[in-house]
Amino acid sequence: AMLLLDERADVHVLLTNCLKNDLNSSTQFIVGTALCTLAAIASPEMAHDLAHEIERLIASSNTFLRKKAILCAFRMVRRVPELMDEYMPKCAAFLNDKNHGILVSTITLVTEMCEQSPVVLNYFKSSIPTLVRMLKTLIVSGYSPEHVVNGVSDPFLQVKILRLLRILGHGDPDQSEIMNDVLAQVATNTETNKNAGNAILYETVLTIMNVESENSLRVLAV
Repeated sequence: AMLLLDERADVHVLLTNCLKNDLNSSTQFIVGTALCTLAAIASPEMAHDLAHEIERLIASSNTFLRKKAILCAFRMVRRVPELMDEYMPKCAAFLNDKNHGILVSTITLVTEMCEQSPVVLNYFKSSIPTLVRMLKTLIVSGYSPEHVVNGVSDPFLQVKILRLLRILGHGDPDQSEIMNDVLAQVATNTETNKNAGNAILYETVLTIMNVESENSLRVLAV
C-alpha cells in the first residue's frame, strides 16, 4: 500500500482499520510492515486514530518493534505536533537503553521534537549529562566493534548526539558548560584522515559554534 498511495489519496481512510489490525498482529514482521506503511502514508487523521497503537508499541519489550515504532512516531510528530506529549517521558527513558537501534531512533525523534517545541527542548535539557556520558564512552572505549567505520567508533551515533547537543545547548550557558569538555575531547581525538572522522569533526565544529562554549574551545574549532 505504501508504494501505491500517499496521504492525499482518498482511499487511505479505508486503510485505518486494516493497519490497526496489522499493528495488533502476533507476527512481528506484519506489525513492522504496518508501522512502515503508516509512517509513509499517514494523514493527520490517521495519525490521531492510531496514536494509541504507536504509543503501545513504543513501550514494547520487542526491540525490533520498539525501534520501528519510535521511527514511526518521528513521522507522526512531523504531521501532528501535538502528539509529542505522549512520547516525551518514554524517550527520556530510552536514552539510557543499551540497544544501538533504540538509541539512534530515539535521538532522531527527540531531535525532531526539540526543534519543533521550546517546551520539549526544556524538558530534554535534563538529558544532557546522559548524552555527554554516551559521547565520552564512544570516544574512549567505543560502543561495539560492529559499529566501527574505518576505525572510527560509531560515527552515525556520534553525529546524532552532537546534533542534539547543539540544539539543547543553544543560548544556554549553563547547559553548554556541561558539554565543553566532551566537545574538546571529540575535536582533539577524532581522526581526520577518514571521511567518517571528518563528518564527526564537522558536526563538532557546528556544535561548538552554536552553543555557548568557552572562547578557548571556539579557537580550537576554528
